[in-house]
Amino acid sequence: MNDFSEKFNHIIAEAYHNVLLMEETKRKYSKASFSFRDRNAIAYLLQYENGRTVSALAEYLRISRPSASSLVKKLEKHGLVRRYGQPGNDRSTMVAVTRKGKMFSAYQRQYRELLAERVCEGMTEEEKEVLYRGFCQLNEFFEESINDTLDHHK
Repeated sequence: MNDFSEKFNHIIAEAYHNVLLMEETKRKYSKASFSFRDRNAIAYLLQYENGRTVSALAEYLRISRPSASSLVKKLEKHGLVRRYGQPGNDRSTMVAVTRKGKMFSAYQRQYRELLAERVCEGMTEEEKEVLYRGFCQLNEFFEESINDTLDHHK
């Protein structure tokens, strides 16, 4: 492993560790703790004005339908989403983000924007582009790892 690879490996491990600590700290000191999965569910549902089915949410999050139902119940309890029946289909439950959920999501987006500003502070446009491309590759690596793991366990 060369010097850069070693430094990069270290900073990725440190960043991952800090993300987990942040998540645990927020859960410990917050009245209502929401996981990354909870926040991702809300972000996904926000893309659809009329909501999505619990099954579609489960598929997107790559979790079982019962797990998605539990997640929806939790978010509904906190007033972030609402469930309703799909017209003409008694078996399908739709889920949509409430006004409170939209405000919650706006706060999360604001936090990510602050993060991006802090990370890119003092960088040139070229450095920002390189950082962006690196994160795209990192994301692709994670997606491939997820798919490889899922394919392996079919």
